[in-house]
Amino acid sequence: MKIWTAVIAGIGGTGVITLKRFIEHAALKTQRIRKIFGAEKHGLAQREGSVDVHLRMLILEQDEELDPYYLTSPTLSIGEADLAIGLEPVEILRNAKYTSDKTTFIINDYVIEPPSTISELARYPSIEEITQAIKDISGSTKIYVFGATQLAIEHLQNPLFTNNIILGAALASSSIPIEKEHFEEVMGEQTKDLEASLKALNIGHEYFLENFKT
Repeated sequence: MKIWTAVIAGIGGTGVITLKRFIEHAALKTQRIRKIFGAEKHGLAQREGSVDVHLRMLILEQDEELDPYYLTSPTLSIGEADLAIGLEPVEILRNAKYTSDKTTFIINDYVIEPPSTISELARYPSIEEITQAIKDISGSTKIYVFGATQLAIEHLQNPLFTNNIILGAALASSSIPIEKEHFEEVMGEQTKDLEASLKALNIGHEYFLENFKT
């Protein structure tokens, strides 16, 4: 048995909870995933505040029997995350305590400044500073930062598909233990514009393979 965990962070309206739902529903279609737990911390989502979610899954190896007492908590422990997705860069830095050197980071570089930096009471760090801080905290060498929002605008004329692009990149990184086909099936069941959703997923998948995968 193996427990797989993820933390997803962003700003209200960027698709954090939708992305969590996609992963959960795709997991339901995966036979070896037998338990799915999660927690949502909405913060001030309705006012473009911080949103972060935790996701934990129990994965059985072949012929293993389910232990009903194995995996009972919906929240991550410090340093536990296998995957960290940042739909906004500072927001995933805020959650870096949940990561370690085993964590794969998929981070959108599109900045949404909080009121403190807009009012010049604080300075928003550069992407380079954020990346270095994440490296220092986690020790991970698997930190992938790219312009998912820019790709969504360029190819789909809509930034709302950013989360699907990020998801495609995460799948290409092999950091989600679920087949891509299951996500395509979930999108067919849950999205209003299936063609655009699948296009966004494939854009992220192909971008990662072309620019990061070795």
